[in-house]
Amino acid sequence: MHKAFKFIGLLLLSLSLTSCIELIEEIKINTDHSGNYHFYLKHNGLSFLFNAIPDDFNLKEFEQGIKKVEYANGISNFFMDINLKKGRFSFSFDFSDEQSLNRAFYQGFGIEKRFFHKSFLKISESKIKRPNLTPYLIKYIESNKYLDQLPNKEILDYVSYRYRLISSKDIKSAKPHSYPSKNKETEYNQVYKFKNLLFEKQSTKSVIRLR
Repeated sequence: MHKAFKFIGLLLLSLSLTSCIELIEEIKINTDHSGNYHFYLKHNGLSFLFNAIPDDFNLKEFEQGIKKVEYANGISNFFMDINLKKGRFSFSFDFSDEQSLNRAFYQGFGIEKRFFHKSFLKISESKIKRPNLTPYLIKYIESNKYLDQLPNKEILDYVSYRYRLISSKDIKSAKPHSYPSKNKETEYNQVYKFKNLLFEKQSTKSVIRLR
C-alpha cells in the first residue's frame, strides 16, 4: 500500500493538478424519512493514474467493514463496487428510517452505537441536522495510519469531500450556506478540502431548515 500511495503522490505532484479527486457522500431523504445513501469517488482525467496502481494495493479490510452495513436492520438494496485499478469506488444502500441509517454508520466502522454517541443524521419535519463528524474521520485515519503512507501531505490539497443532501421538501435555509446547485430548492451541498478537515479540524456540522 505504501508503494501505491507513493506512486500516486509523485505522479500527482508532477501534473499541473488542474484535475481533482472528489469523494461524494449523497443522502436522499423521502417524505417518510426513509431514503438512500450513496458514497462514491469522482475524478476528472485521472483514469490512467488509477490503472497504474500496483496489484498489491489492498482494501479488503475496508471493504469487509462496509459490507457489514448490508446486514444492519432496516437496510436494503446494498451495493458495493470498489476497484481502484479502474477508478471505481462506490457503495450505496436504502434505509428505512433515521435509526437504520445511524446504526448502519456505526456498524460500518465496527462500533456498537451507545446512547452517548452522536447521531449520524437527525431528521424531523422541520429540519435535518448533521453533527460535526470530523473527529470520527480523524480518529479513523489515524488508527489506520493512512497519512503515514503519503509521500507528501500537500496532495490532500487536491482531494475534496462533498456532502450532498437531497430533501423531499423545499429547503428554507441552511447553515453553513449551501454551494450553488441545479436543484437549489431541495438540494444542499457543502464542499470541504480534505486537508482542512484533517489538519485544521474544520467542522462538518450543518443544519438544514425545511419549509
